[in-house]
Amino acid sequence: MVRELQVKFVKTAMTAITVLLLAVICAICGIYSVGVYRDARWTAQMLAEHGGAPAFDDMKEAGRDPDEWESDDWFYGDWDPDDRYEDDLDGTDTDDSASKGTGTDEESADSQPGEEGREAGPPSHKGENGASFFRRRMSPDDVMAVRYFLVNYNAENAVESTDTANIYSVTDEEAQEYGLRAAKRAKESGILGNFFYYIAERDGGRTAAFIDVSSQISAVLSVVVISLVIAAAAWVLMFIFVSVLSRRAIAPIAENIVRQKQFVTNAGHELKTPLAIILTNTEALELFNGESKWTRNIKAQTKRLSGLMQNLLTLSKMDEADLKLPMQYFDLGELIKEAAAPFEVPAQEKKLEFIIETPQIKVNANRDTIGQLIGILLDNAVKYTPEGGKITLTAFSEGKYAVLRQANTIDPSDVEENPEKLFDRFYRRDEARTQKKGGYGIGLSAARAIAAANKAQISVCYNEQESIVFDVKMML
Repeated sequence: MVRELQVKFVKTAMTAITVLLLAVICAICGIYSVGVYRDARWTAQMLAEHGGAPAFDDMKEAGRDPDEWESDDWFYGDWDPDDRYEDDLDGTDTDDSASKGTGTDEESADSQPGEEGREAGPPSHKGENGASFFRRRMSPDDVMAVRYFLVNYNAENAVESTDTANIYSVTDEEAQEYGLRAAKRAKESGILGNFFYYIAERDGGRTAAFIDVSSQISAVLSVVVISLVIAAAAWVLMFIFVSVLSRRAIAPIAENIVRQKQFVTNAGHELKTPLAIILTNTEALELFNGESKWTRNIKAQTKRLSGLMQNLLTLSKMDEADLKLPMQYFDLGELIKEAAAPFEVPAQEKKLEFIIETPQIKVNANRDTIGQLIGILLDNAVKYTPEGGKITLTAFSEGKYAVLRQANTIDPSDVEENPEKLFDRFYRRDEARTQKKGGYGIGLSAARAIAAANKAQISVCYNEQESIVFDVKMML
């Protein structure tokens, strides 16, 4: 019991840790992936809207200093996040004239990046929802590091021309194929192979910019792999930590369980002698004064209490973690015959059909406890089978297992929605616990404990709501 409790504690703790680690991994990878996606989308959008990168060499040859480039040259300049303009919710630029470099010369001068007192931020590039992308502007080095190609469409959405000057691994024919595939998707942006594309409206047609994101994809996969490796290492360390501390965590509960077992064992042995004396004295009274309803009640309740204590002692013994029953091969059919003999007379008194089959099957188990298990099943069957019903007990081979099967007819009112509850300790369908049928709700719990101690499995099911069937599967 203590071992099972420790295992459950470790499983519960590790389940919570696993969920937490997975949530952290998903959050890290998700945030990183979203950032990579937004950067790729923004870059492709800028290239598509401007038909590629501006001619930086021409600007230098014209003698223009980078600090004096207009704010419309969105590829260059440092952008202070605190120095940006905002858009109205309806998509209207509040500083549109400044962002485009229009207006008076003084206003244009004030809007140049790099100068003190600059009011305008980077240009506003609207997404599908009308929100502005406040992004850093790219330097010439950033633009030169991007590998991309362009596809231009005409008004009929057919590929008109391609530009593969900024990428070596893609030919014009391949670029045209990519352009056709992107056009068929009817989506503004997306991923095709190792390329992220964005399609923008330009001069009566459309332009699609395809940027190579293979390095970004590799980076995302690297983040995922590294996160999984770190999480796995952390999981192993936490498993060791939880396993070491689990025994200390359940120590108070384990101590209570041990004390409970000791109490049941001691109380059971102490009650055996008084019960035996009560039963003996009652029988002596019947010899002198004759049998009466009072002596019959005393004997019945004494036997009932003796049976309860016997099952409690059985449960307590079977729950011991270090219990090792001596196993041996024996004839299961012979044991069935011996264990069923005491129940033939009670079955006849209730006019029950009692069918016992004794096949010759050798099983490897503890003979005494298996005999006790058979007795529990038959005792339960005799009590709960209605008068004129049927009880069967048989065994048969099933692969490498031997199956002991006990079945009996039942009253339809005794059908339990979940029959596995019958194995719960002190479970009684009779909530009032009137003891009409003499049970005390612990016999089947003892049967399950005996099966577990013999490395066997016991199960229960109903056969068309007319009979209940118990199967005990043991090793041959």
